[in-house]
Amino acid sequence: MKEFKKISWMMTAGSVLVICAAGCNSSDSGSAGQSSPSAAPSAGTASSAPPAATFPLKEKASFEIFSAAHDTKPQRGTEPIFAEIEKRTNVQLKLTNIPSASYADKFKVTLVSGDLPDVMDSDVASAKKYGMDGAFLALDDLLKKFGPNILKAIKEEGIDASLRAADGKIYGIPYFSMPGTTATVPQYRQDWLDEVKLKAPTNPDEFYKVLKAFKDANLGGKDTIPFAPQGYSNFPIFRAFGTDPRMYLNKEGVYQFGPALPGMKDALTFLNKLYIEKLIDPEFAIISKQQWEAKVSKGNVGAIFFNPGRTDFFTDVLKKENAKAKMVGGGALKDKNGKGELLPDFSLKGVMAISSKSKNAELIVKYYDFLYSPVGRLLTQYGIEGQSYTMKDGKPQYTDDFKKDMVNNPINLGIGTSKYFFTAPLPSLFKDRNEGMLVADAVETSKPDWTKQEPQLSFTQAEQDIVSKNLQPIMDKTSEYMIKFIIGQEPLTNFDKYVGELKQRGLDDLVKTYNAAYQRALKASQ
Repeated sequence: MKEFKKISWMMTAGSVLVICAAGCNSSDSGSAGQSSPSAAPSAGTASSAPPAATFPLKEKASFEIFSAAHDTKPQRGTEPIFAEIEKRTNVQLKLTNIPSASYADKFKVTLVSGDLPDVMDSDVASAKKYGMDGAFLALDDLLKKFGPNILKAIKEEGIDASLRAADGKIYGIPYFSMPGTTATVPQYRQDWLDEVKLKAPTNPDEFYKVLKAFKDANLGGKDTIPFAPQGYSNFPIFRAFGTDPRMYLNKEGVYQFGPALPGMKDALTFLNKLYIEKLIDPEFAIISKQQWEAKVSKGNVGAIFFNPGRTDFFTDVLKKENAKAKMVGGGALKDKNGKGELLPDFSLKGVMAISSKSKNAELIVKYYDFLYSPVGRLLTQYGIEGQSYTMKDGKPQYTDDFKKDMVNNPINLGIGTSKYFFTAPLPSLFKDRNEGMLVADAVETSKPDWTKQEPQLSFTQAEQDIVSKNLQPIMDKTSEYMIKFIIGQEPLTNFDKYVGELKQRGLDDLVKTYNAAYQRALKASQ
């Protein structure tokens, strides 16, 4: 076994660690979460996992979990679902809950000490890095022997490449969020659309027409802002022009740097037109999220591009002054061939990494494989049959009493905030958790346009050197030019000059590096 590289951990753990509890959602998502576009098996499907049949164990067992706690509702291990799973497995969890605000520091200190608990909550990048350093156990062999349900979910969710470290190995058991927590979708004031007798736009031309109608009708008064983005990349039009404001994986499975593609020049020409005609907030490039939120809350903004949970959030805020106010989600803006895409919700939120010194590794993999089984997924996502849900036509449905308080009841039961249990979401979960909310409609409207979830790449040291050297200078220059192009400070005749400057900063090497890392991850997953 490798010796732990403590010095490396001290220097880097604080800078790369990005820990967030699966249930620590902000007001962006409310009770919402995301399901992957790829359908999970139904709850009634028979499990193919022999390990699940080994539970309950004849003799009681236990293992430790070190995790970031939900900000306001930390899991205590005393909630009913914990007792139910313990009854079915005869495995007791020993929880160490660390407040989210201090978790990164505690994680780092624990790693440096070398005295690791059995399981540590980790972001994917840190698990891969410290796994290769020797802190966490490579799980490939254990997953093949004892984790068929886990491996099946990894394949169906399309996250294998994300989990693979630069050495091709997997160093953590994934956990997920519910659908809708990070997806970005166009949103419109439905009451404004009704006023101008238009529908939510489906292409850039219709988008322009809607914004122009909002402005001409002065629906927000003299300070009407038809569209309010936050930052140069926060527009829903890029994919309709065959580009993207970042490094992205295209339909052919190749990474491209969107801001340097020919389609970006057309997209910027379109955005410059919106800016000149005062159809977008002139402060888009400098406004903070807090300032943006306050501006939209005033009631003089007609459209945004943000988390779908904002449909409910802003509707509730706006209704205090205008009873007719309603923010609704829209689909992707399509290109001239009727094709359009929205960035997917990144359902993979982190992993539970097993210490390389743990004596319970086999038990832990078997335990999580049970949670990934159809029976386990019902327990962790719907709770206890007869109490929180009933089965109807082979599908789980929350009881009427449980649905009366969908904010607190899942938390009180133990299924609302705990990442220890959040396996790949069942297809029906999002709608059932958000019944009657605008976010449910927003996600259903946009989901057909979601692209494939992109992997969280892992780089070799040589590749990381290229990324560290080139990425930030390229992004800084991109940001500078994009804003100038949109507001007209830089003529679009200089677009090729701008691309040339990116190439001088190592763009070609950067793109090659991303593609090499991606192809390596794909090969390892085969």
